[in-house]
Amino acid sequence: MSRPAPDIGVVGVGAMGGAMAAGLARHARVVVEDLQPGRAEEVAAAHGVQAGDAAACDMVVMAVKPQDLAGVLDDVVPRMRDGAVLASVAAGWPTDRLADAAPGHPVVRLMPNLAVAHGAGVLAMASRGLDGTGVGRVQGLLAPLGAVVVLDEALFPVATAIGGSGPGFLAYIAAAMERAAVDEGMPPAAARAMVQGVLAGTAALLAGGDDPAELQARVTSPGGTTAAGVAAMDERAAADAIAAAVRAAAARAAEL
Repeated sequence: MSRPAPDIGVVGVGAMGGAMAAGLARHARVVVEDLQPGRAEEVAAAHGVQAGDAAACDMVVMAVKPQDLAGVLDDVVPRMRDGAVLASVAAGWPTDRLADAAPGHPVVRLMPNLAVAHGAGVLAMASRGLDGTGVGRVQGLLAPLGAVVVLDEALFPVATAIGGSGPGFLAYIAAAMERAAVDEGMPPAAARAMVQGVLAGTAALLAGGDDPAELQARVTSPGGTTAAGVAAMDERAAADAIAAAVRAAAARAAEL
């Protein structure tokens, strides 16, 4: 990983691999390959990346299905450069297992979400075989994808619940808000535009580091509309339901 403009390989360009390739292409030379004939060429044409030997790169990201990873690693690892970093997004593959499959290579375990395609994702990251400088270097390589959060690997189940399942949870809430607005007489297109705008604006406020509870307090005037809505959610234990969803997703992630 010594060149000023590193090459990043992505092996497996389905939904997640394709999203990562798209997000990384703005800041690095990305090379993709896939088990499905023609898929790498399709992604290359769509996102301005190169189809070829993804294993011959400074960092190689494995984005194949967990059940396929062992076989694909048998093919990829012998083609990797000395000192190249092996990264994986596969559930159920901790760093010790990756290190056993790629002896002599630093390994990185990632848990991204699909928003990486737009540079607005979140990635949990754990590593083995990298010093502090190496960890920072990998964080820098991945930074174009969004927020890269280095975590103890034991926390990956809850990171999966928040980062991986979180967009689904928020989309669930957005859909409920849309339905409620339509039920109150708002045209569907207007409801969608308003909900999407609210989510984007709230995300922008929180991106500045605002505490969510403090932001809620600023929006909630005593006796106002937000206070009435929050009270209705509290009556129905909405916060408990969200916490239960996170726990359930984390427990499932731990089983995989």
